[in-house]
Amino acid sequence: MIEVIKTKHIGFCFGVHRAVSTVMREAERRGEPIYTLGPLLHNPQMVEKLKAKGIEPVEDVFRLDKGVVAFRSHGIRRDEEEYIRAKGLAFIDTTCPFVKRVRKRARYLRKNGYMVVIAGDRRHPEVKSVLSYLDNDGIVFDSLCSFEAKKIGVVSQTTLDQETLSDVVRVLAARAEELRVYNTICESTHTRRREAVELAGVSEAMLIVGGRNSSNTTKLFESVRRVQPCAYHIETADEIRPEWFARLHRIGIAGGASTPDEIIDRVERRVKNL
Repeated sequence: MIEVIKTKHIGFCFGVHRAVSTVMREAERRGEPIYTLGPLLHNPQMVEKLKAKGIEPVEDVFRLDKGVVAFRSHGIRRDEEEYIRAKGLAFIDTTCPFVKRVRKRARYLRKNGYMVVIAGDRRHPEVKSVLSYLDNDGIVFDSLCSFEAKKIGVVSQTTLDQETLSDVVRVLAARAEELRVYNTICESTHTRRREAVELAGVSEAMLIVGGRNSSNTTKLFESVRRVQPCAYHIETADEIRPEWFARLHRIGIAGGASTPDEIIDRVERRVKNL
């Protein structure tokens, strides 16, 4: 008999739940297509479900001259927002409030004379969004950065892990006369990672469920695997292989912030039925 244990905080986080429920409600109310700039959330299965309801991701907003546009939960670039407003397009702002907080802190730092450093992945849409609202006058930190400034201000991508932020701050502390840090990591991200790591310590194997294009899910998996090498990152229950759990009795399940409950539930049932 396999015992399956899930982390306490699982399924959509607040920001993703807010974005999905808002656009689904608006799609039903308006009865017309809604376009999202890139995927509304980083979960391929949920994006397909939204498409079936007339919520379609587009990569280039500048080709739209009509319709309703939804700002995705990660935020959009400033030039994209300006185009939408200038065109008079109807829009639904589902940007996560915690992402907006990063943007607000970054702009405050820049206004007060700090060199703004964003700790995060320069390829992530959230980081691109924040940087654009600084008129690209900021630095996305990685180990190859080489600069010095008297005043450095730091914000972090909401899905960053605390260890990476601490490493960034430690490096920058040696380069600045004044260093101001805003820890803008989402509390939900931190809590989910802590719970998953704790569960990994008492489980014989772990399943991390979520999109492979999801930054927070990938980082969650990496944190868990350091504690429990027998860990697997899957998107759906169909990827589960029975041989993973041969002679095992306690399996832990954790999910990314953009993984819907229905996918988690199917994974749990599949493992229990092995």
